[in-house]
Formats: sequence, C-alpha cells, structure tokens
Amino acid sequence: MKTFLKLAGLFTTTLITVGCQFYARAPEDYSKETGALLASKNDEIKSCYDEVLKTDSKAEGIVAVTFKVEKKTGKIVDPAIDKERTTVSDTLSACVINAINGLTLDPPDQRDGLASFEYEFKANAPKQL
Repeated sequence: MKTFLKLAGLFTTTLITVGCQFYARAPEDYSKETGALLASKNDEIKSCYDEVLKTDSKAEGIVAVTFKVEKKTGKIVDPAIDKERTTVSDTLSACVINAINGLTLDPPDQRDGLASFEYEFKANAPKQL
C-alpha cells in the first residue's frame, strides 16, 4: 500500500510538472514577436489613416503607444497614447488604440511585458500624370 501511494504521489507530481510549462522570451524575441502581433492589425490601422486623409489630405505624423502584455495570458492591456511623442489627431490615435487593445501574444510569457511602439503616417505624394 505504501508503494502505491508513493507512485501515485510521484505520478501526480510529474503530471503537474508536465502540465505547467512556462515560456520566457529573451528581450529581443519579446520585441520581435510583439511587433509581429501589432503588425497583424496594420490593415485596420491603415483604414484609420485613410479615414483621416478624407478630411485632411496632408495629415501625417506619429502615434506613440504604450501598453502592457500580461504574463500568463499574453493579452495587451492598458494601451495608452504617449502624448509627448504623438503628433497626429486624437481621432487617429483613438483608432490605433482600439485596433491593438486586446490582442493576445501566443504563447504567453511568464513575465509581464511593458512596451512602447510608434506608428508613423505619411501621406503619399499625388501621382503625376
């Protein structure tokens, strides 16, 4: 009976160890993978900019955002505009925040990630005919 309990305890410990894997990225990998995640919303963010261009054909500038990537879930939370570095309208800034809010890094990391990212917008010069 004692042998059975020891084996059962060993099996339970092994099962828990195998079932709980932690992923820890190097800072360079964290940056690269977070950048790729943000890039998945480029089309949506470009649509935001296209809407602004309809009313201001010369609109350009930078949207600087800060956010946290939650450990264990990988979810982007608390995205905010860095007002000191942002040079575009509040409308475009809000659209960028809405686009990235809630994105999820998969697999999640075992550490919280604090990040900042800049989107640069430039109007294309009109084509010469």
